Amino acid sequence: FCDRRQRMLCIRDCLYIVPGQTLVGVLSDLDDTIMISQVPNHWKAAWNLLLSDPHRRSSVPGMAVLYNRIRDLDPRMPFFYLSASPWNVEGSIRGFIRDHGFPAGPLLLRDLDPRPKTFVPSIVQHKMEFIRQLMADFPEMRFVLMGDDGQSDPSTFAQVVRQYPGRVLAIGIRQLSPRETGLGSLVKRTATQPMPVTEVPVFFGTTGANLMRTLLPYLRRRARI
Repeated sequence: FCDRRQRMLCIRDCLYIVPGQTLVGVLSDLDDTIMISQVPNHWKAAWNLLLSDPHRRSSVPGMAVLYNRIRDLDPRMPFFYLSASPWNVEGSIRGFIRDHGFPAGPLLLRDLDPRPKTFVPSIVQHKMEFIRQLMADFPEMRFVLMGDDGQSDPSTFAQVVRQYPGRVLAIGIRQLSPRETGLGSLVKRTATQPMPVTEVPVFFGTTGANLMRTLLPYLRRRARI
């Protein structure tokens, strides 16, 4: 039995217990934030989603080290992993997180609706639904939002900051290379999305090591953990 100050989070058949008085949680995107998926390159993304084994996919260099350093600030800190991937790849994604040494945590994936118009729901809509639920479930928790600039994460995170003042502690954005966007050397970053101006500090880096140099010291000073 759990103490009343603890919150239980049931995701599919997995039960996670978040200790009471946990001040900060990490909400992380999966594709191209911790797992190299090349989502902006639609053909490559489709191959990775449908045919590639997540166990054999590459981890973004340094991200597992960064996440574990963040967790070391407070071992109670929960990590939530958010993706537009469907639930039928849950086991493979859990294997990827385990095999590459990321902190364990709930997966927030999407259901596939068989109706044609909603078979592939909006990525932004899917992410915002889970973010709103987390904000409601943990009203006293502040979040570190981790994503990438390949699709909608910068604008989605800016929207979260506007809707939930004071609830976002920091934002980390992993910057994709031209090769990952599928544009090679023909153009320089036109497929990536700039971060809208927000009142919350935003940290950028192409690898976990880049982000660690700026994001981690900030969290040490501000997270009160």
